[in-house]
Amino acid sequence: MEPSTNVEDHGDWLIFRMPHAGRIVPVKISRAAMEEHFDADHGPGALKNAYALDAEMIHARAADQIVAGVSYSPEQPLVLGTEHF
Repeated sequence: MEPSTNVEDHGDWLIFRMPHAGRIVPVKISRAAMEEHFDADHGPGALKNAYALDAEMIHARAADQIVAGVSYSPEQPLVLGTEHF
């Protein structure tokens, strides 16, 4: 899978854009999900580091949500929480 672009740590959320089916999909994943499922800690860059290690799994779960028909837009990214993993 192609790498994501514009990965941004917003404290409680990590926001990124990923390619899917010829589109760029805005996604945000909760800090809780990153800590619980991807061993992110609270240090500087922790969410980005955990994301870099597990981007393939995170992208797969986002793709599952897209295929299931979960809506998103540039203003309202697709949301991934602990329940998605």
